[in-house]
Amino acid sequence: MPSVVEQFKETHGRLNEQSLGLLAELYTDDVVFQDPFRRLEGLGALTRYLAELYAHVETCSFTFEAEVVHAQQGVILWTMSLRHPRLNGGRTVVVPGSTHVRFRHKIYFHRDYFDAGAMLYEHIPVIGMVIRFLKERV
Repeated sequence: MPSVVEQFKETHGRLNEQSLGLLAELYTDDVVFQDPFRRLEGLGALTRYLAELYAHVETCSFTFEAEVVHAQQGVILWTMSLRHPRLNGGRTVVVPGSTHVRFRHKIYFHRDYFDAGAMLYEHIPVIGMVIRFLKERV
C-alpha cells in the first residue's frame, strides 16, 4: 500500500472534475483545508470547493519536486500548471507552491502555500496591471 504522501501525489496528479470521488480515499470526513483563499472544514466542503475550482479549468497538472515526511506529517513541494479561459488570456499559468499535510491513516489537515497574486490576481486584466506595477516598484 502506498504511503499517504505517495497517495496524495497520485490523487492530486490526476484530479479533475470527474475524479473528485477519489478525495474520500485520501481525506478524513473532518479534514481541515486551507489555502490563500479559504479555510474549510469537512470533506464535503473540500469536495464542493474543488468542484467549483475545476468546473472552469481547462487543464491543471502538478509536478512534484520533493517531499519531507516525519512523524505523521509531510511537506510536498510542487509546481502547478493551470489553464483557465479567464486567466492570462487562456494561456498556462505556472505557480510554485507547497502543501503541508498531517495524517494518521488519512489526511486530516491540508494547507497549501502559494503566491495567490502569481496564480490569480496578476492574470486578471486591470488588477494584474496594478499588481505587476506595484511589484516592480517594491
